[in-house]
Formats: sequence, C-alpha cells, structure tokens
Amino acid sequence: MVWLTGDYYNSETNMTGFLEARDLTTGLGTGIAACLRLAPDPGTVAELLHDESRTTAEAVASVAEPATLGELRSVLRWHAAHGHRVTVSGARTGVVGGAVPDASTHLVSVARLRGVVELDLRSTTPTVRALAGTTLRELQAELAARAPDLSLPLDPTETGASVGGMVATNAAGSRAFRFGSTREWVAGLTVELASGRTLALQRGIDRADGDALTLDEGSGPRTVHLPPIPKPRTKSSIGYGFAPGGDAVDLFIGSEGTLGIVSEVAFRLMPVDESRLVFLQCLASAEQAFALVETIRADAALRTTALEFLDARSHELARETRKLEVERVLAHAPAGSCSVFAEFGYHDEAALEAAIARVVGHVAAAGGDEAAGLAGVDDRVLHDIRTFRHAVPERINATIARRREQHPALHKIATDMAVEDKDLRWVYDLYSSRLTASGLDHAIFGHVGNNHFHVNILPKDEAELLRAKAIYAEFARALVARGGCVSAEHGIGRIKKPFLAVQYDAATLDTMRAAKRWLDPGWRLNPGVLIDP
Repeated sequence: MVWLTGDYYNSETNMTGFLEARDLTTGLGTGIAACLRLAPDPGTVAELLHDESRTTAEAVASVAEPATLGELRSVLRWHAAHGHRVTVSGARTGVVGGAVPDASTHLVSVARLRGVVELDLRSTTPTVRALAGTTLRELQAELAARAPDLSLPLDPTETGASVGGMVATNAAGSRAFRFGSTREWVAGLTVELASGRTLALQRGIDRADGDALTLDEGSGPRTVHLPPIPKPRTKSSIGYGFAPGGDAVDLFIGSEGTLGIVSEVAFRLMPVDESRLVFLQCLASAEQAFALVETIRADAALRTTALEFLDARSHELARETRKLEVERVLAHAPAGSCSVFAEFGYHDEAALEAAIARVVGHVAAAGGDEAAGLAGVDDRVLHDIRTFRHAVPERINATIARRREQHPALHKIATDMAVEDKDLRWVYDLYSSRLTASGLDHAIFGHVGNNHFHVNILPKDEAELLRAKAIYAEFARALVARGGCVSAEHGIGRIKKPFLAVQYDAATLDTMRAAKRWLDPGWRLNPGVLIDP
C-alpha cells in the first residue's frame, strides 16, 4: 500500500528548480540563505547546542532556523543533495540529549515554525493543526481564545515543550493517568523525510497493508515488511511503534526524529465539559500513600485525572526553595511526611460534594488525617500545588549546580521507568531500600497513578556518581525483568541509548533498524539518537 500522500508543493520546490536557483556568492539555494549559517561560531549559537539534560555540543557544521515550511523543505533538500547528517531540535525541553548535535552534523531547528495552521470545528471530531515549533502553552492559549469549549488535555509538565517534540518523544505527564500520552491525541502528521520529500499522514486512512509499508518517492516503490514492535504493558516512550494493519502515524510517534522530521501536527480535541477539583494529602508513610492511591484508582465513581506522589525528601527539597506557595501547601504537613496529589473532574455541585466525600473516606481508610490535606477548585490552589511539585526538581537542579562547583563532572541521575499496577509497592521498596543502603542522597516523586516514579539521585562527588550510574543500571534490569519499561515518557535520546538493549531483544532491535533503513537509508537523521546501525 502506498501511503506517501504528500508531494512537492509547487514547481519551484522540486530539486531541479532548487539547484538552478543557486546564489553563486554563497553556494546556497536562495530559499535557504536567509535562515542558514555555515560553520557558525559556537558562541553565537550556544543556546541551540544543549537541552535540559545539560548535555552540550562543542560545535556544529551549520545551523538552520527556518521560519516557514518552504524554508524548512529547501534546507532539507539541500542537505539531502549533499548527503549531510542532520540533527533536529525544537524547544529543547527534553532531558535525554536527543536535540544535542554531534559536532560534525548540521542542526535544523524547527523552533521558529510557530502557529496554528487550521482549527476544524465542523468535523464530528474537532481538530487543531499546528506547526511543529508551536509550544503547548501557545496552542492552549489559541484554543482558549478561539475555541474555549474545546481542549487538548495533554500536560507534559513543561508547557514550553513544542508540539513536534511532544510527538517525537510521545510525551505524557501527570494527566496521562486518565488521558493517555501524546499518541492517543494525534490525528495526523506532516513529516519531512531524509530524501527531501514530504509525507502527509492521517490516522485511520494511511495504514499498513498487513505487515507491509510501501513508500514511493518517484523512483519506484520500496516496501518493508515489519513484524510487530511490542510495547510493555505500562506507560512507555521507547522507540518505534508498529502493528500489522496499524496506522502509519504510530511509526513516527516516539521515533525521536530518526525516521523523519515532524513539521505539522494535527490533534483531536475534546469538549470542556467539567470543572476541576485539586487535592493534596500529606501522610505519615509511603504505605499509607499507596493505600490511598490504590483505593482512588479502584474507585470508578471518581473522575480521576492525575495521581502524583512526593516522598519526605521531596518535601524537604521543596521547603528549601522558601517559596510562599510551598509554605501554604505544607502548612499542616507533619514532620517526615510524604504526600499524594490528585486531580478530579466533576460536572456540578452535587458531583463535587460527592467526590469530596469519597476522597475524604479514602483518606480515612488509608489511615490519613483529613487535617493534613488541602483541596480546592480555584486556580490559586492549583497554582500553589503545582508550584510545590515543580519546586522539587528546581531545588534538585540547584543542589547539583552548587555541588558541581567543586566537582564539574557531576550531574543528577534520574529514572524514568514504570511498572504494572501490581508492582507499585515492589518498585518503591526496591528504589528506597537500595538507595538508602547506598547512602546516596535521593528523592522519589512522580506519576504514581501510572507506577512511574522519577527517582532523582544527587551524588556529592565523582565516586558517588559512578555508584549512582551502576544502581540505575540495576534498576533498569530489574524492572524490565518484571515487565516494566526503561523510559515511560522522556524517550531514549543519546543518554539512555544503552538501555534500549535492556528493554528489547536483538530481533526487535533489528526490526527497528529495518524501519530506519527503509525511511532513511543513509542513516542521516538524528545520528547517535535512539538506535545505532
């Protein structure tokens, strides 16, 4: 089945026309001279050479910052004509080094490709289509202004994330407990291939023919036959997704820019038909916290949107920021307590009262004290609780930065692993007991509704850093052996690439390589990211 539905957009954008329209003074096509810098001084492009992983490139062969799809396509055809290796980046909010280029590669940033292209309110399922560099914050603001009765419920913590990056990593976040990850909301993609051609895909229309995917780029069709690429039975963001007869878009969601560059994303939208109750309960022990989590998860009458956990060390770190919002949230928290944060949807006052009564009952059943809780329906309460939650990684990063002054090679070690519901207590006990015995400073917090903890290890010197890395590897092997996954929402990137082989057997890795070679035979897109030849 041929599912290449995109094509050159006009006669001026084909390769022949491009090569004939050369600027002889620069050797570059006139369509890209304004947005591309060859061999830039690293100091002038420093912001583009790192992401939130704190990984930084020393240099890059060129930098392109196209502001239109035409400029992007011209740049990519120029790179294709010369066989350049290309690294793609967006908002650079990722934490696994996926947007950090090798010194010899050419960087293409889609961060300036911003804006909503189309808002379709007439279809049975309303959709919004945006350019890849559009941030989630910008998209939400546009929806609030133009379609306030519709929303995109994704919440990957960092609202400055770009929609293209969210697709590339299959981003999730706290609201994934109810609404799933980015994959569940993608209705279509426009993807720029390594060859310079454009692929336009729609969910439900562009599908595999059994195990076969066929691509015709003008020189005859090429077909690849792929067995299923399995996914863990957990929240996950690890590599390519493919199922025989499945949607072609799913191959690209989570592919981290290695199969093609996402240039436009179409999301389906949902009606805004409920209000939000936010709740935070401090508890004396993790056992009480997990008892509360399990009763809330099992209560079908509650419209639970998010479930988060923060351990006692997380509380300490948040307090160290001295933020007023943190003090308000923890005003009645007993010493040494941990906490569970939750969001619930409700339709009317009667439903609100019923939800509060049910939650209070669950707190009592878990052994908690209602007086050590906080709840509200206004934006101020939500703001305070979210500020408290975000204060934890903020303080962790500040702590590591201070320790790095004496030990420049230091960085935190942060897990992004998830397990099945049955293993919630097992995985917390594994993390807590192993790290406590090691003597390493650490905090455990994150998306407990999906059994997805972010364990942050804060080494004090290089020797502790090596021990932390070894323990991380232990955790990865133990969780995969129980059916868990090594990356639940941040992807693999460069930093976690060795753990892809922990997750998948050799046959599955070969299937991923076959998909990569089919779409990018020269292995030119995002080299060094996710998977190697």
